[in-house]
Amino acid sequence: MQSGLQQNLFEVIVVGGGISGVCAAVAAAREGAKVLLLEKNMSLGGVLTDSLVGPMMTFHSPVRQVSKGILQEVVDRLIAIEGSCGHVKDPIGFVETVTPFVHEKLKTVLFEIVRDSGITCLLGSPVVNVNVEKGFVKSLTISHGPREYVFEGKVFIDATGDGSFSIKSGAEFWIGNESTRECQPMSLILRVSKVDKQQVIAYIRRHPEDFELRDDPSKLDFSYLAVSGFYSKMRHLDVYDLSFKRDRLLFFQVPFREDEFLINTNRYPGYGADPRELTKAQALALTETWRFLEFLKKEIPGFKNVDLVQTGSVGIRETHHIVADYTLRANDIVMNRSFEKPIAVGAYPVDVHQSKSAGLTIIRIPYPGEYQIPLETLLPKSLKNVLLAGRNASADHLAYASIRVSAIAGAIGMAAGICAALATKIDGDIRRVEYSKIRKRIIEMGGVL
Repeated sequence: MQSGLQQNLFEVIVVGGGISGVCAAVAAAREGAKVLLLEKNMSLGGVLTDSLVGPMMTFHSPVRQVSKGILQEVVDRLIAIEGSCGHVKDPIGFVETVTPFVHEKLKTVLFEIVRDSGITCLLGSPVVNVNVEKGFVKSLTISHGPREYVFEGKVFIDATGDGSFSIKSGAEFWIGNESTRECQPMSLILRVSKVDKQQVIAYIRRHPEDFELRDDPSKLDFSYLAVSGFYSKMRHLDVYDLSFKRDRLLFFQVPFREDEFLINTNRYPGYGADPRELTKAQALALTETWRFLEFLKKEIPGFKNVDLVQTGSVGIRETHHIVADYTLRANDIVMNRSFEKPIAVGAYPVDVHQSKSAGLTIIRIPYPGEYQIPLETLLPKSLKNVLLAGRNASADHLAYASIRVSAIAGAIGMAAGICAALATKIDGDIRRVEYSKIRKRIIEMGGVL
């Protein structure tokens, strides 16, 4: 052991403090487990707070709310402090509802729910080593400054988003598309101000054919504005010496701000788990931001006086996929396949951003627009006491393009936390937990199956 190494024992250790990790930790703690939550960054929320991803999508299918439980409690807490306007009909019509929120208030709410649940939380704590014996993870080591700390656990939850903890533990994996290894591109979201919202709405009303819309503009409530379109204007993008390709401008209103919007439009190809490619994408996105703003000012109605308020860290859509007892596939989603052990329900379409072209690949889910996610997608092969949470759940390239969003990640995280806590009451082997007990507790915590 190195100098300064310390040891501590927990029942459930959650690696990753994104929305799925928080939901997993809270669920495990409410099941009575002693829980440690580790996050490599300095805030909870993952891409929702670090990369300015928003709004959350989607809590609803066309027929019901499919994501509830702990994540709905997070939304309720946000609403109480004017940190969210709740679930609103998606003006674009891409999904049933979107859930706008204020990023800085989400950071606060997540810390509060973790604190209230009695969870030990450590920030700035990347995992640097994992000790595995006969398929059981025994301990992990985090690094913080010059010191290292060892934590022992009975059950571990991988909520890293890229499966890195499972991979460090010996899990099999593949990268991106199974045949090409190509990953969905990365994006740098811009928060901007001084947008003339009424001018944007007026243009939409005059040119509805230039936009994706839920309904005729005369029937839409534009009190919350989300826009996908300006197709004709985006053809001028190349004039501004921008390397990224995109056929549409996509932006969402910041709640309680009439002139502030989150722009999620640029895209940069690369393998985000490689620090060289990640750095290249972040640097290129930042240096191109000012030319992109110039494009917005000169080409897009309502953006003449736009100002940049904030950029996040470049958002990584896809890297690794873990081999689990079952891998969810696109056909399972579009055929709404029934599973014996469902742990969550998704309602987001297959949404693949193209790395080398301007468009999207979209596969709609037939009515009722929802599908089941089975327990087996959370169980990495060869590991006996590790659960996958959030977008780590095993899915192929196309299915992953549906399950990767926040509302689904939160529901999967809650189920993983319940299963982990139940496993601590036996020998830690996640496959020995009775599914009927998991199902019962998901429903009691407000989950939907």
